[in-house]
Amino acid sequence: MKLHYFILLLFVMLCFSCRKHTLSFDQNKLPYQAIDSFYNLSFSENLSITDQVKIIDQGINLAKKREIDTLYLKGLSYKAYLYAGAFSDSADYYINQLLLNSKKKNNKKYLAYSYSLKGNSFYNQTFYDSAYYYFKNANVVYYDIKDSLSLAYNQIMMARIHQFYNDYNASEELATQSIDYLQAKDISYLMEAYNILGNVYLNTQKYDQAYIYYHQSLKLTEKPSVAELSLKNNLASLLIVSGEYEKGITELHYVLKSNLVNTDITLQSTALLNLGYALFKQNSNEGLEQMLASLKIREDANMELSSIENYIKVAEYYQLKDKVVATNYLKQALVLATKHRSIDNKILALKRLIPLTKNNAATLNYSEEYIRLNDSITTVRNQAKNQFAKIRFDYSKELEQNQLLKSKEIENQLMIQKQKNTHFVLCSIIAFVTIFFYFIYYYIRNKHKKEKIEENYNTEQRIATRIHDELANDVYHTISYAENTDLSQEQNKVKLLDHLDDVYQRTRNISKENSFIPTGTEYVSYLKNMLLEFQDTKVKIITAGIDDFYWDSLNKIKKVVLYRIIQELLVNMKKHSQADLVVIKFSKTNKYGVIQYSDNGVGFDKNDKKIKNGLQNVETRIKTINGTITFDSKVKKGVKAVLRFPL
Repeated sequence: MKLHYFILLLFVMLCFSCRKHTLSFDQNKLPYQAIDSFYNLSFSENLSITDQVKIIDQGINLAKKREIDTLYLKGLSYKAYLYAGAFSDSADYYINQLLLNSKKKNNKKYLAYSYSLKGNSFYNQTFYDSAYYYFKNANVVYYDIKDSLSLAYNQIMMARIHQFYNDYNASEELATQSIDYLQAKDISYLMEAYNILGNVYLNTQKYDQAYIYYHQSLKLTEKPSVAELSLKNNLASLLIVSGEYEKGITELHYVLKSNLVNTDITLQSTALLNLGYALFKQNSNEGLEQMLASLKIREDANMELSSIENYIKVAEYYQLKDKVVATNYLKQALVLATKHRSIDNKILALKRLIPLTKNNAATLNYSEEYIRLNDSITTVRNQAKNQFAKIRFDYSKELEQNQLLKSKEIENQLMIQKQKNTHFVLCSIIAFVTIFFYFIYYYIRNKHKKEKIEENYNTEQRIATRIHDELANDVYHTISYAENTDLSQEQNKVKLLDHLDDVYQRTRNISKENSFIPTGTEYVSYLKNMLLEFQDTKVKIITAGIDDFYWDSLNKIKKVVLYRIIQELLVNMKKHSQADLVVIKFSKTNKYGVIQYSDNGVGFDKNDKKIKNGLQNVETRIKTINGTITFDSKVKKGVKAVLRFPL
């Protein structure tokens, strides 16, 4: 049994997944979001088709105005899809609009989708050759853009067409390929592929394999669901054909007892017909009742094409019981088969009529028509097979050609990559040479820095010598002079003042020589030396991060301010803290420099006037560089200070 309603289900899932949306959205969103809001809103369940189309048109017009090609094509695809489902007569116009615009804008995704839509349109009109052509075209593009899910859908549809023409080998091949494309990505597609394979093996009398694939499909089906019941009905058909009537009847009872079967009259009437036929094959009189119940449902619903099968099977029931009744049912089947151009059913009805009208004048007409149709359908199917074989051959050649073009493209990309690699190697060599010369420069600069440090050290030594040799002796002589000379005499007093002035001037000169704080590359060394001056046998000073700190980011003023603040903190430590360990950490947080000071002294009282003056001095300094300082001092628990300043 063919599950035609699966076509619509599969195509809906190919198009997109519809979601429920509220009837409002933000008009101030960006264009992309606003257009998508129109499209999403158009699929609200409480909107009529006309309202849905109007909302989609708003999105299309906005996308066209903003020149957003992708969303413009998306809107056209939604509109074509809606018309395909609701107004099939008008659908072709919108499908063609999508196809032409996709080609014009060179959008492969929507070009392939438009081909699929056209394929479905022709399929629903039973123009299977045209449908096959467009499904094939869609797959050429989908193969190029590597959309395996859409590839699988079109393969399934082509497999169904081959099945219609009894070309079961090709149908089997395409359904199997679709499973390879799916790789378990979409259960509904996989379920239908298995179902097609079950139908193929049922029609080729490979019942064991048909049974396997029907069960494979059933495993994937949601339970309970109409899809599950349809597959159960297919399985029952297989069991009936293979003579396992009891098992088939059990499956059909399961289908007919479900409340869901009443929601699908096609399924309900098919299950009743199958049940009646199985009971008839078991010589049960209930069989006729079930087949007639199925026929009534189909006649009431004007399902003429489906009713043909009922007339033929009821005729089979009466074939041995009442030939006149059997003949009448077959004539009704023949009329409907002719009306709906159902050649297979027409041939079957003629085949059954011929033995029932042996001695009748109509027998000759039936026989001639049977032979003509049988030859005709064989020719048509052979032509279709040959036509589809050519299309599939062309399809394979197209894929092969595309693959060849891609191979050349890959070769070109490899060549480009090779050139890039050569360029990279060349750049690497240049970078290596640059780094090498940088290290040479860095080495020379450090050597110069070391020489500068040595020079500073020599300067300090020289100053210390001058103080010892020049000032110390002069101070001692001045003191001795003051003690041993009569200073009441004006002459001696002037001489003492001259001595003191001389000492003062020389001291001031030495001070001036050392009060300057260098702010260049030697700044860190100068800072370290200052820290060392506060370290002795009783106090140990530990620093962290001083060498890695971002000193180059600081201007001269900041360097001087930080130097003086640290100096102030250390002076405070020497005078008041009684600490024997000081830790100073230099670091960076985001765009701020951080200096953390801590000691293990006795702490201080912020209200102490001497301490307060020192703190105010520090705070005033840090504010000049837009920084902050926070103190955490508790008596007998040391001092902690954190400086934060912009780099």
